[in-house]
Amino acid sequence: MSIHRIETRASRTADITCGCRAISFYESNPFLKSGDWIAPMLLPRDVQKLLKIPHADKLLRYLLGPKGVYEWVIARTKYIDNLFEKAGADTFNQVIILGAGFDSRAVRFHKQLAGARVFELDSGTTQLMKTIQYLKHGIIIPENVTFIPINFEIESVTAKLEKAGFIKDSKTLLLIEGAVQYLKPVLARQTMASILELTGSGSRLILEYGEAGMADWQDNGIEQLKFGLNESVVNFLLSESGYRLLDRKNSKELEKTFFTDTRGRVRNKVQGNQSILVAERL
Repeated sequence: MSIHRIETRASRTADITCGCRAISFYESNPFLKSGDWIAPMLLPRDVQKLLKIPHADKLLRYLLGPKGVYEWVIARTKYIDNLFEKAGADTFNQVIILGAGFDSRAVRFHKQLAGARVFELDSGTTQLMKTIQYLKHGIIIPENVTFIPINFEIESVTAKLEKAGFIKDSKTLLLIEGAVQYLKPVLARQTMASILELTGSGSRLILEYGEAGMADWQDNGIEQLKFGLNESVVNFLLSESGYRLLDRKNSKELEKTFFTDTRGRVRNKVQGNQSILVAERL
């Protein structure tokens, strides 16, 4: 497979996630509204205009993927944003955002992350597009943020991090969101294991992963999902790296957490065989 195709897929994933977050920012539905105020600015100008047209969000949601995908992206965004909101109290020395795409948390939570070095890893194409939009809209990139361009299928994540000044065995917040599903199984496991081994005591992992048997997404035209993990494999990876599980939620549990009203009714349905977990290194 060519490097060009790998880069294109990574950018498309970033586009879809950013599109979902941008629509969510303008939502009138309180269950679906989230706080990524930067996401709309990272989209093409014509799409930005569409976001402000009444009912255009329904068309955009349809174009972004199968029913329920938008809801999953928003649920996981809310969940992770809550964790970053609290990150300042945990005094992390370093933050890694793997497969960052158009993730804007380094900017949106710059106060909470002010005491840490932030490393964003993704394809150079996606990073260039993001930084150009930041500059165009006057968004200041915090001085503690380092962008690391990488092709995950042919370059070493650990080597890239070390070259950029990452300090091994330091307390680190590690976010892996919408990334490992698109790597080949062996590569995904190796990547996760090698990064976890670099982190020190008190480090925190936030991992989104597709569950085993998630191949039903493979032919829907969004992405080629490579594999899913079952709980036993995830638990093995964590224990081998000295991590203990703090929280784990599947799509239905996140649906219940963020989309249930005061009468116990689920107002928005999530599609999928995904889970998200939080673990801490002992």
